[in-house]
Amino acid sequence: MRRLLAAVIGMLLLTACQLGASAASSPTTSPSTQAVAPRHFTVYDTTFYDHLDLTQYGAVKADIIYEGRVAALSGQPVRSPNGRPTTELVLPPKGAYQKLVRQHLANPGPLVLDYETLYLKGTPEVAKRHFRKLSTLLTWTREVAPHKQIGFWDLLGNTGRPYYPLGRTLAAHEDVFLPSLYTSSTDSEASWQHRLDKARAQAKQIAPGKPVYPFLWTQFRDRPGAGRYVSPALWSYELQACSKATNAVVLWGGGQHGNRNTAWLDALNHFLTHRS
Repeated sequence: MRRLLAAVIGMLLLTACQLGASAASSPTTSPSTQAVAPRHFTVYDTTFYDHLDLTQYGAVKADIIYEGRVAALSGQPVRSPNGRPTTELVLPPKGAYQKLVRQHLANPGPLVLDYETLYLKGTPEVAKRHFRKLSTLLTWTREVAPHKQIGFWDLLGNTGRPYYPLGRTLAAHEDVFLPSLYTSSTDSEASWQHRLDKARAQAKQIAPGKPVYPFLWTQFRDRPGAGRYVSPALWSYELQACSKATNAVVLWGGGQHGNRNTAWLDALNHFLTHRS
């Protein structure tokens, strides 16, 4: 009896020691109270302003392959080198295309494929044909840029709901969604925020977890506001909203006017200086 009692007491003491050691090695705060590292946010720069380099303010350079340059590889008529072809993009020779891709790999940011005549819209036959071309171009791009972040410009916002399955197949081989969130002259903070939320919701439906890097332009996108710059207040709001909802944003725009209108640049500099 004494031996049994001693054994029981010994087991109780051992268990108590183990529980004490476990408590000592466990954190004293719950996960909800532990400090969380601030999320990193990047501003990528695809602008082409004269004598204005946004990297000096903390932006990171990225590259765009414009559809017009791809079309020119097969002699297809284009509106401008950085514009669109006059008809649906024709697949160029593979070697010439991959040479063009290699010429757009110098910068550290994502590689943006701007192929606007191949959106997943229209009749099923058209959408499937566009899908095949986009798949081919994406495969050719990946072969020469295996470690690059690659995504299609505004394909997310131009994929019809019936073609979400095609979008999902493409998204499996993309690294990032790059929707256009250029400002309309009728936009308020609320209406623009709605567009951002809509883009993120669509991205979640097509490829949950895929990063979304909105494209922003300092000028209004539509003709009533053509040539005018977004107000510093709304521009700042857009930058802040993106920083709360995404991991990065991509800036576009260019020409000589950006050098003279500095209000947007001052707002951008303030945002980059004070971001987390």
